[in-house]
Amino acid sequence: MLIWPNNKSFQVDIDLVGSKSESNRALMINHYAGFQVHIKNLSIADDTTLLKQLLHKIDTADRSKVNTIDCENAGTVLRFLLTALSMQKGQWILTGNDRMLIRPIDSLVEALLSLGASIEYQGVKGFPPLFVKGGNVKGGNVTVNTDKSSQFASSLMMAAPLWKNGLQLHLTGDLSSLPYIDMTVDIMKRYGAYAERIERRVVVGYGDYKQVNITVGSDWSAASYWYEIVALSDMGSVFLRNLYINSIQGDIAASTIFEQLGVYSTADEYGVVLKREDIENREISYDFLKTPDLFPAVVASCAGLQIHAIFTGLQNMAIKESDRMTSMIAELSKIGIAFDRISDDVLVMKPLDKLPIYTQENPIFFNTYGDHRIAMALAPLSMKIGVVMMDGTDVVTKSYPLFWQDLVKDKIFLTKDK
Repeated sequence: MLIWPNNKSFQVDIDLVGSKSESNRALMINHYAGFQVHIKNLSIADDTTLLKQLLHKIDTADRSKVNTIDCENAGTVLRFLLTALSMQKGQWILTGNDRMLIRPIDSLVEALLSLGASIEYQGVKGFPPLFVKGGNVKGGNVTVNTDKSSQFASSLMMAAPLWKNGLQLHLTGDLSSLPYIDMTVDIMKRYGAYAERIERRVVVGYGDYKQVNITVGSDWSAASYWYEIVALSDMGSVFLRNLYINSIQGDIAASTIFEQLGVYSTADEYGVVLKREDIENREISYDFLKTPDLFPAVVASCAGLQIHAIFTGLQNMAIKESDRMTSMIAELSKIGIAFDRISDDVLVMKPLDKLPIYTQENPIFFNTYGDHRIAMALAPLSMKIGVVMMDGTDVVTKSYPLFWQDLVKDKIFLTKDK
C-alpha cells in the first residue's frame, strides 16, 4: 500500500473503536459470572473477537478429551485465559503462534501454581505452550512479578471473586503498566466486586459479580495515532467522538504527552477535540514504563517534528508483538534519524536538520514487522516525508480495524494498493 497526505489543514470527525483493554476485561468478568449481557461499544479488534470466540470454545468444549486453545499472537488473551483454564474442568493445551512462544509467562504460572493450579510447560520453561489441568483454585496470598506485564496481576484479580479465600496479591518488580491494574480494579467494582489496590498490595474479596450494563469507552491507544497526525499536520483538527478525558485507560496520558508536541485537547460531553499549535521547545523526555503502547506514536512524532528526545522505561518493548524499540530504530534510521541506544531501558533520538521527501515513483518502504502499532505509527509520517509504502497493512485489525478507512476520511490521506 502507498500512503501520502492530501490535506494538511483538515477538520475531521472520527468515531474511534471501543477500548480493547476495557472490552477484554468485561468479557472475562461476564465469563466468570456466567452473564449473557450485551456490552455496549465492545471493541471490534481482532484480539477481542478472538477472546470472545475462545471463551465460547471453552464453554462448549468436550471435556472428555484434551482441548487446544490457540491464542495466536494475542498476549492479553493467553494471559487472561490461563487463569480461567486453571479453574475449568478438563485438560487443555494453551498455545499461540511462533512469536507468542517466546513471550514470557513464568510469573503468572508460578503464582497460579502457588494457589493450587496444575500447569506444566510443554516446551521451553517460562514460555508457552502450557498443559493445564483444570481444578480447584482456592485463592489466598500470592506474589506476582509485573516487570514483564501487568496482565499477570489482572488475570488473577478478575478470577478472584470466585475463590473462597479471595486474593491478597503482592506486586513485585517495577510495576510495569500500573494504570492497567487500576483499570481492572475499576471495572471489577462496576460489576459489584470488592477490589482495592494500595501501593503494592491488591485485595479482592470472595463474592458474586453483579449483573450490570457496561459501556466500553473509546480507545485512548487508538487516539494516540490521531494525536500524531495532528502534531505532524500544518493546521489539523480532529474531533474524536466518545473519547472521554476522565477515562480509566492508562493511555489517556497521550493527552498530556502530546502537549509537549503542540497538540492540545478540549473535552466536551461528546468527545475530545485535538488542535495543533506551534511549539518552541525542541527537546523532550518521557518515561514509558506505565504507558508502553504510546511509544511508537510518540517516537514517530518526534522524528517528524525534528525533536531531540530521551525515552526511558523501554525495557519491555522487546516482548511486545515485535521488538518495538529495535523495530522503530530500524525504520526511522531509513530516513536518517540517528539513535543512541544507551541500554534496553534508555534511548536517545537525535533530530535531522532536514527530512527527506519521497514520491510515488520513489517511496520510502517501511516494514511493519507484523505489528499493528508499528504500522499505525509510521503511516502518519507521510505528512512530513511524502509517500510511504507498506506491506502487511492488515495487521492493524489487531486493535484498530478501521484505521485505514478513518485515515482517508475527508481525503486527509490518500492510499493506493501496489
